[in-house]
Amino acid sequence: MSVRPALFISHAAPEDNRFVLWLGAKLAALGYEVWADVLRLRGGDDWQRKLEDALRVRAAKVLFVANPVAAGKQGVRNEIQIASDVAAKLGDREFIIPLRLAPFEAPFLIAHAQYIDFAKSWSSGLAELVGALDAHGVPRANPGEAAIWRDLQLAHAKPLASEHETLVSNWLEMTTLPAAVRVFDFKASISLGVAKTAMDSCPWPIIPFRRGFITFATIDDLAAHFGLDLPLDQIAETPTQDFIANGVPAQEIAFWDARRRFSDLVRRACEARFRAAGLSALAFANDRLAWWQPTSEEASPRIRFAWPGLSGQRQIQGVSVKRNVRWHYGISVQARTAPIQHLRIMGRLVFTGDGEQPLDAARNQRLRRSFAKSWRNARWRDMMLAFLWRLAEGKDTITIPVSSTEALVVRAAPLLFDAPVRVVEGAIIADEDDPSDDDEPELRDGAEELDSVADDEDE
Repeated sequence: MSVRPALFISHAAPEDNRFVLWLGAKLAALGYEVWADVLRLRGGDDWQRKLEDALRVRAAKVLFVANPVAAGKQGVRNEIQIASDVAAKLGDREFIIPLRLAPFEAPFLIAHAQYIDFAKSWSSGLAELVGALDAHGVPRANPGEAAIWRDLQLAHAKPLASEHETLVSNWLEMTTLPAAVRVFDFKASISLGVAKTAMDSCPWPIIPFRRGFITFATIDDLAAHFGLDLPLDQIAETPTQDFIANGVPAQEIAFWDARRRFSDLVRRACEARFRAAGLSALAFANDRLAWWQPTSEEASPRIRFAWPGLSGQRQIQGVSVKRNVRWHYGISVQARTAPIQHLRIMGRLVFTGDGEQPLDAARNQRLRRSFAKSWRNARWRDMMLAFLWRLAEGKDTITIPVSSTEALVVRAAPLLFDAPVRVVEGAIIADEDDPSDDDEPELRDGAEELDSVADDEDE
């Protein structure tokens, strides 16, 4: 059988062109051959025939950009019909991969397909997609495609300067993983209600699975918690890297499900570590937690951070006298297994009246939309670095216990990436940590709040 090297993106143009341009550029930069009808912008060829040929002959996978509009378009349905015929010939039940941008009613031909969620985050969706493509052995051998997609992306982009730029990511690399993932089952005679209560109070990260749970912890650690009244059977043990790559077929845990469960375990371990460090949690959308440092201190000193290539100082808390609120920088975390195993950090703002108790959800939301409107990327970056420095207590790594003998270890300093060009921006004004009341404009109902900006010199 001839090699099929391409990824075919099926979408409802023009509604999804922005997403397809972004996705096509990312995949092409990673070395994939990518086909989508936005390539017609180059002109001069019979693109309709070329697209159909790519779908029938070259496509290794079809990426269906899934939302209510796309699901109802006849052109997209025609492509799905062709793709379904190709999938049958290839014997590939996962030939079509839906990329969920919004809730949609799946066409009958792909009702069985497991989608990848891009609704919450394009970047996290991309990481999951690349992991799935690698797992399916989709080849990467066409770096020349990147030039086509780059030209499309740059059609309306900001100008670039041929100067190297070091970019600070929000990725913390996992350097040490627990040795194994274990599956436990409660013996049939026990009460599942009692077991659930004990699981909720377990000192080690666990996630429910059937009549038991999945964890990194060993039977010795668990027996000490569950005791003789809740006897456990260990029904599987898999090296962690094998669990991520292959799942546990004997327990019907597919690789994609294993990665999701691994991410959930790591998140729970991180949250236990944050709680032990004295951080408080506030639920955001989708029940994602933001972890922040309460304080009753009047002064909010800057935190100095100093890792190789990363040094500076920044406040991560402050006071607005005019609004009579305190603001606190916090983080949410997600664990990701691709393209490398890492924690992804998302910056948050939490507002309190006394430094301890968050304001009601509605006011917190209003302030989040307006209070930091003028804060620059550099400020958010430095707040993240200062927060991580404090969390790591000035060390190079953050240790996250998962049992009495093992821990997940991540680098405290985010990964740095070197870009061969930089985006030419207008004049950048650095903003100060805590604007004075005189700097804060009077607001009318419905008006946006803007914090003033000033230079960011040492005090």
